Amino acid sequence: KDDIIDHAAAAYRLELKKPAAHCQGARAIANDFEKLYLESTGAKIHLNHGTVRNRAAGMKSKKDAAMEQGWLLPEEEDIIISHIIQSADQGFPLTHRRLKEDVDRILQGRLGDEFPEEGVGKKWTQWFVAKH
Repeated sequence: KDDIIDHAAAAYRLELKKPAAHCQGARAIANDFEKLYLESTGAKIHLNHGTVRNRAAGMKSKKDAAMEQGWLLPEEEDIIISHIIQSADQGFPLTHRRLKEDVDRILQGRLGDEFPEEGVGKKWTQWFVAKH
């Protein structure tokens, strides 16, 4: 859905460059993209015109904002997930403590002195496991 909102936001930004008399509003753009989505997929979707307007103004999606706040890069998350699965498959599932140690090592290597000495938070591993 984020991709559709991004496309609608791009269309709305183009509309804003037109003279006001010929400019479609965010609500009309959102409705147009809802119809296009229905025609191409057969599924209904609702696009909030406020979200389209905000995204056009540069606001990030919740997903993108959350990703920027996380410690790990997406590729690092993939490595950690593979490591967890591989350890479990070999009969040695990782404890939360061991997972934290591994993540701390990865982040210490990438961030150096910018990474806190105590590492990721106490509940970080629970959050990570629940997320994935």
